[in-house]
Amino acid sequence: MKDFFNYHYYRVAKFYYKRDGADATTALISVSAVQAWILINILLFIKELFFQDINLKKYGWIIFLIVMVGTLIYNNIRYKNKYQELRNRWINENRKDKATNGLIVILTIIFSWLLIFFNLFILKIIHQ
Repeated sequence: MKDFFNYHYYRVAKFYYKRDGADATTALISVSAVQAWILINILLFIKELFFQDINLKKYGWIIFLIVMVGTLIYNNIRYKNKYQELRNRWINENRKDKATNGLIVILTIIFSWLLIFFNLFILKIIHQ
């Protein structure tokens, strides 16, 4: 899984390299958002399954913010000055693998945002 997010970071950084340079801010945000959305959805699912009586409406945004910012800080430390290392690792990737893996990265970004709807759908079925 760690390798997947390294690849995700590399491909997004490569795509936005002319704009962001080796700092790869867009890649950092992309990886962090995907990881944070997945984590938030898991936490919400667990909360709805086992802790239904706890009301997070008033302070839920604080948990959301902590997860988002925490993930961003973690990845900022993890990927600092890593673009060249990751580039060297995948620079000679063949066309087929590059296309397939690029599609997987795009689908992962989309899936992480759609996960909240799947989560709501599953919870609706469970609570009926």
